[in-house]
Amino acid sequence: MLTPPPLVLFLGNARYGEFEPLREAGYRVGLIRDTTSHGWCAADDAFDVVWHWDPGEGIDTLAAELKQDPSVSVLNLREAYVEHYARLCTALGLPAVPAEEVAELRSKHLMRRLFVERIGQESTGSFASVRSPADVVEFGRHHGWPVVVKPAALYSSLFVVPVPGPEAAAEAFRHIRDGVDGHVRDKGLPDSFRALQVEEFLTGSNHSVDLVVDREGNAWPGPVVDVLTGADLGGADFHHFARFAPSLAPAQDRIRMAELAVHAVRAMGLRLCAAHVEFILTPAGPRLLEVGIRPGGHRARVLHQAHGVSFMAAYVAVLRGEQPDLGKKFDRPVGIVTPFPRTTGVFTGLHALDRVTALPAYSTHAVYHSPGKQVGTAGQGHWQTLSIELTAARMSELDQDIRRIWDMDDLIHTRPQTPERTEPEQSHRPHRPHLLLIGGEGSGFRSIADLDVRITLVQERGELSEIQTRLQDTLLVQEHLEEGPVRAAAEFLHSTGAPFDAVLSFAESQLLTAARIGEFLGLAHNPAPAVVRSRDKARMRALLDEHGLPSVPYRLCGSLAESDAFQRELGAPVVLKPSDGSGSRGVTLVREPGELPTGWRRAAAAGVPLVAEAYVTGREMSVETLTLDGVHEVVAVTEKLTSGPPSFVEVGHQMPADLGSGPAERVAATVTALLDALGHRWGPAHTEVMLQADGSPVIIETQTRFGGDQIWEMVELVTGVRLAAATAAGILGAAAPPRRPAVGGGAAIRFFAEQNTVVRSVGDLDAVRAMPGVMTARTTVRPGQRLGPLDGSGSRQGYVLAVGTDRREAVARAEAAHRATGFEVSG
Repeated sequence: MLTPPPLVLFLGNARYGEFEPLREAGYRVGLIRDTTSHGWCAADDAFDVVWHWDPGEGIDTLAAELKQDPSVSVLNLREAYVEHYARLCTALGLPAVPAEEVAELRSKHLMRRLFVERIGQESTGSFASVRSPADVVEFGRHHGWPVVVKPAALYSSLFVVPVPGPEAAAEAFRHIRDGVDGHVRDKGLPDSFRALQVEEFLTGSNHSVDLVVDREGNAWPGPVVDVLTGADLGGADFHHFARFAPSLAPAQDRIRMAELAVHAVRAMGLRLCAAHVEFILTPAGPRLLEVGIRPGGHRARVLHQAHGVSFMAAYVAVLRGEQPDLGKKFDRPVGIVTPFPRTTGVFTGLHALDRVTALPAYSTHAVYHSPGKQVGTAGQGHWQTLSIELTAARMSELDQDIRRIWDMDDLIHTRPQTPERTEPEQSHRPHRPHLLLIGGEGSGFRSIADLDVRITLVQERGELSEIQTRLQDTLLVQEHLEEGPVRAAAEFLHSTGAPFDAVLSFAESQLLTAARIGEFLGLAHNPAPAVVRSRDKARMRALLDEHGLPSVPYRLCGSLAESDAFQRELGAPVVLKPSDGSGSRGVTLVREPGELPTGWRRAAAAGVPLVAEAYVTGREMSVETLTLDGVHEVVAVTEKLTSGPPSFVEVGHQMPADLGSGPAERVAATVTALLDALGHRWGPAHTEVMLQADGSPVIIETQTRFGGDQIWEMVELVTGVRLAAATAAGILGAAAPPRRPAVGGGAAIRFFAEQNTVVRSVGDLDAVRAMPGVMTARTTVRPGQRLGPLDGSGSRQGYVLAVGTDRREAVARAEAAHRATGFEVSG
């Protein structure tokens, strides 16, 4: 008589994708179904055996049944059953950690203390228990701001709140305390789950290692899995949006994370279990965050699909006293994405799911909630609504589809749970509309201050100007403007003072922050997807292709080999550039395959992945536009001069560009179509195009901000349009500022752009400023200073800006002033 295959039971819950590899390994698979749970679980007919179990009745009956067949193995995959599993192991006589110790080990404070005591201070960040806002302030005073406040015993990034400074501590503490209290009450959890912890804010990328631990406490780590959080992609909280493999972390850091994971489970004294260890990979190396005494969410599936690793079979092996196998069999780019709705509401269904199923990397998806369920963000205490599995041929393609799903901010459709406010409820608000302004220079701020609006400015200390200090209504200064702390400060100010009506930023580094804050607080704002798509060159190229707009062949490349393959397929010169770069940083022309290794090193020094694009020639222009509530106006077109290959650093601009009526109309139509495709709704945009010999435009890139290099100033001098003030007035519904009389009919700027030489002299700039039409003359160097390579806009050494009755006169004046500065270099 044939002996049936061994039986493996999952305690409480198991989802599709988690148990199937065990069948491939020759096991029968069963479920001990939690009859009290409404969480998403595979159907009964997916299992060979199904037992029913009420956790409220304990584990005695369950243990008695299991003792009848000692060959049965039981696995736990869920945090909710960690203590039940420990009691079951004890009842079965297995040498697992006792339930009482497991309950204590779920405390993040105890975990961190054990890490420090048994591994070393450098293994993790600073931390402390907190019982009041004063505790948070005291911790920040000693360890620096920002800090993170979180529940000490909950998981899945629930109620994790960054606190930017002492002024936000009270509101942040109240938010998390009340949220955790309600969650503990609703879930019937022990009072110990109400404990809160404050931690050092660690900067870096997110990663995890899952392990199996045998009866003696020996631990076997699996491959590293990388994580993208909502905050990484432009969101307002730290939920794990995507987990994917193979890991992009350097090999030595992956080795160190595996070693540190083993040390962590040993420090906690774990035995006979699975463990999930999370890290932040900081510039100083990996730092431990926390350990879960169960596998990480979706990690087993990612490991199986990406590396051929059967984590569940390894888990069974340690239970059976056998040697586990967690070695990689292959590398294949795989990710699982779990989108959350952007705001809390009642789930009504998925919107335009065909956008997901049409993605090149799409494999499958699962929906965890039925319509009518309240859903929201992890930061507000909600669980995931949807999971999407992706499989790609290249990591760059996987990354692209992950980010495409992030851009589908309306994918999970909700309706408000409570009625919107009525006009009488809003009648108490101040008459002057209230603008939250994040970062930026004093020039744009000056024009906004002329409006009849209230301005709250959040600014970096080193960037604060005299005029901003003098003309704002409310000022919050931070040492550095980082996304989490700025959002927390905005939430605090919005809830405790006069509420904001709109949020803006004209600083490139803060555009996403402003969009996220507007989305999170329900303020008027430029949509985050528009900002994200414009800043990611690969996404923008994909958008151009999707909408049939003039573009060039391209490929997102994570390695030299990928860019080499692209150039050989193209058979033509390519331009390499960082996918999120600006200011000509890292831009490199590669004419022949033999030049590629040098070109790759030059471009990659500014950041990877790189976008490789077909090299296109012509006259380079930039189009300056103003968008008010989705209506686009072309304000000016600028002609650009560059240093040429290999880096194409801009060395001059002149306005208005000499286009002719036909090309001008085609350029305007192309750029406004691009802005429509982006979903750009409020504010200036700066779009670079190449005008080819036949007069047709090709889009190079766009940014949802006004042009740098003083182009914004040239716009005001030639057209009278104050882009910042017009945007603020429009988004606030305030009276539009009148257009000022133009100073000239044309404007031109010429930069000092020398390289690899020594400055010999700089002349009398005051005399240059007195020349006809010269508006500004400045340099940033001194005689005797050695200059490095011209590898970006930041390498230039100053400029002269002039106006004239027309473009021709402005150019002549700028070039005369450039020569008159006496800027001379050796050789």
